[in-house]
Parts: sequence; structure tokens; C-alpha cells
Amino acid sequence: MNNRDTKTGALGQIGEKIISNYLNKQGRNVQISIDPFDSKKDMIVDGKRIEVKTQTAFIIENAVTIQKNQLKKCRDVDIFYVLVAPAPKHRYKWEGWILQIDPKSFKTRKRLTRDGREMILIDIEQNAVTPIEKISKQEIDVMRKYTSSEY
Repeated sequence: MNNRDTKTGALGQIGEKIISNYLNKQGRNVQISIDPFDSKKDMIVDGKRIEVKTQTAFIIENAVTIQKNQLKKCRDVDIFYVLVAPAPKHRYKWEGWILQIDPKSFKTRKRLTRDGREMILIDIEQNAVTPIEKISKQEIDVMRKYTSSEY
């Protein structure tokens, strides 16, 4: 595993912890999946399957991205959260925001990366996306240490 993969994995775990803490503070019953490669959900909250993605936004597209092979998982849960990680060199109005995305109705579009990978973009400003809460500066600073984005 290279350094980028290590950072990406750490950032994902941080995001799940932040979302879990957020839900716990609301008095919700949170059970995090013990399998880090669970293909159905990341956690169960009050009996509902939850997927969490922690992503640095595709800033010039005003979108978050998911890999093509993750689309089905994101659509098949009851609740889908995206935590927008900060970019290392640019500030962005949505960095540090928890977004709740309606898994059944979010719209996507495709974009090829410079290295030829097909990414699925989810525009942040659409009806299926609801900004829930901005996390603390301290949490954002921790996330910034683990971002693998070069933007």
C-alpha cells in the first residue's frame, strides 16, 4: 500500500468517526460496521443503513466524486452522507460540511480524470443534497493532514 492509499484510508476512517460522533450527539443509536470492506453499509443508525464518503471536493466542478464501483452501494443505503474534506492548497465554501444526500434521487454526471479514470460527480448544489452542519476547525485541520489531493 502506498502513502496515498494509506492517507485515503485514514481520511475515510476519520470521516466515519466524525459522522458517528455527530449522530451520537443527537442521541442516535450508532453501530459502526466492524468490516472495513462491508459492501452494504458503513454503519447502522436507528436501524437504517448508512454510507459515509469522505471526499475532497472537485472544486472547479462544485461537486464531490465517487468511484464508479461505489455508485450502487451509495444508492442502496437508507441514508448517504458525504463529509467534504479540505483541499490542501485552496479554501472552498463547502469544506468541512456534512452533506446528507438522498440515495434514491441524487443526480450524477461523469468526468474522465487526467490519468483516464472515470469518476462519478455529484453536484453539491442540487435538490437531493442537504448541507447539515459544518464541523469544527480542529476536525478540518486533522482532515487536512490526511488529504491526498494535490489541488
